[in-house]
Amino acid sequence: MEPHRWLPLEANPDVTNQFLKQLGIHPDWQFVDVYGMEPELLSMVPRPVCAVLLLFPITEKYETFRTEEEERIKAKGQDVKSSVYFMKQTINNACGTIGLIHAIANNREKMNFETNSSLKKFLEDSLSMTPEERAKYLETYEAIRVTHESSAHEGQTESSSSSLSSPPSSSQPQVSHSRTKASQLCQSASLSWAKRNHVGPAKATSPSIRLRRWRPLIRLPSVGLHSVAPSIDEKVDLHFIALVNVGGHLYELDGRKPFPINHGETSDDSFLEDAIEVCKKFMERDPEELRFNAIALSAA
Repeated sequence: MEPHRWLPLEANPDVTNQFLKQLGIHPDWQFVDVYGMEPELLSMVPRPVCAVLLLFPITEKYETFRTEEEERIKAKGQDVKSSVYFMKQTINNACGTIGLIHAIANNREKMNFETNSSLKKFLEDSLSMTPEERAKYLETYEAIRVTHESSAHEGQTESSSSSLSSPPSSSQPQVSHSRTKASQLCQSASLSWAKRNHVGPAKATSPSIRLRRWRPLIRLPSVGLHSVAPSIDEKVDLHFIALVNVGGHLYELDGRKPFPINHGETSDDSFLEDAIEVCKKFMERDPEELRFNAIALSAA
């Protein structure tokens, strides 16, 4: 049977906030861009923050790390609170929606849902399910699928499935990830960070570590960005994960992984900084990559 495939969702606060509105969530919490990792840039993010979505490239280096991480956790174990809401990903290109579900589900006591909210009903129906059952339920949950499709069309995504490349082979289901059409995402590292990680001078052009969403119709051949949709031969694999605080621990929630990843203790006050430390590790594992972006779910 052909796997379910959705249009990819863009890491754009305008798109994600409209998505949440259509799912029946009052705008008490809104996604905002995270423009950089230094204290002065993080101070621009409204507080409190209850979740961070990270968009990053799936590369061979990352896939190697992911396999090693899974084996290490299976061997040593980890503590994961039973209250963590986690679901697997079985739908191609649904990582953005699953990231949003993870963000809202693990902060549902903070959210103000409309009475007829389709997401509220999905969460209530799926609370007692396993991560695999939640994934299968999403496959048949028409209200969220339709909303996802509408939001994907609102962004700068492209619907041509032929131009979506697959991630590197692994034992996990090969589910396509998020990509942008004319607005790919990149990070410019600081000179000091670049030197530590041997990044070439062309990439070390910013005075701070920035996460930047490139605007449409800008052509920057030196970093591989295009003003038109990439050809079928170009490999562009971008994937969303959610970072949340549940019971004083920071969890990474990725539907491609078999379980949540516990990144240690956190608090409401330090959550954004702690989440950004996790984001830095993703960037440091692929110092030559530029395609990183983060958005934070903040109190409006």
